[in-house]
Amino acid sequence: MKCKLLLVLLLAGILCCAAQQYGGAPRHDIVKLSLLWPNTYCLTNDHNCRPNVPQYFTIGGLWSEMNNGEKVENCNTGYYLTSSMIDRHKVELLKYWPDLSTYNYQDSKQLWKDKWETDGTCCSDIMRPEDYLASALNLRQSHNMYQILTNAGILANGSSYPATKILAAIRKATRFMVDIVGDTDRVGNVYLSEIHQCLDNHAGGFADCDNKDVNCDQDPIFPDTVFATKAKTSRKASPTKRTTETRA
Repeated sequence: MKCKLLLVLLLAGILCCAAQQYGGAPRHDIVKLSLLWPNTYCLTNDHNCRPNVPQYFTIGGLWSEMNNGEKVENCNTGYYLTSSMIDRHKVELLKYWPDLSTYNYQDSKQLWKDKWETDGTCCSDIMRPEDYLASALNLRQSHNMYQILTNAGILANGSSYPATKILAAIRKATRFMVDIVGDTDRVGNVYLSEIHQCLDNHAGGFADCDNKDVNCDQDPIFPDTVFATKAKTSRKASPTKRTTETRA
């Protein structure tokens, strides 16, 4: 009996080492796509944003989680996201997954490389580096969250809306439950920051999230550029030009 147990443990160790050697990632239950509202990102936490930011939801990240909400990060897989892989998606990345601090494409590459190292490596059992960026971009194009909220009367004009209304509007339009995340400024105002869409553990399609709001103790504000600028300059006196980018 002891010999059988030792044999099982030995085989398990061999399989574990093989998985690490050939790029296996730790087990995960779900994959999440984060959609970021740029105005909130630039308004809170003193982020150093460029003068114009997109007026539509951009990609915040694509990562894996366990069912208990624990995020799986920094997996040692031996796979790397190279500049040539990034170059294949240059136009789409600059539009839908931009570095909000700069317009410089070469500097922006570090953002996507960091996202792969932190999050993408732990999805490497279902997607390789060359697939990671394409998957995030394709998933983002599945739903126009800005239009969904606008159609439901949830406007990016500095008004606040119940979290339940935001969640219900997205569920009605996409037929899937999502999670939303709020972020807070220095004086305690809560803003709509992110929308999280859940995927199955193979990232093959959308799945229901928990339909919850995180850090939304108040009805979150959905800020536009002018509102965000006024709120920020009131404490920093550093005006920002209004963006003219198309909402998509």
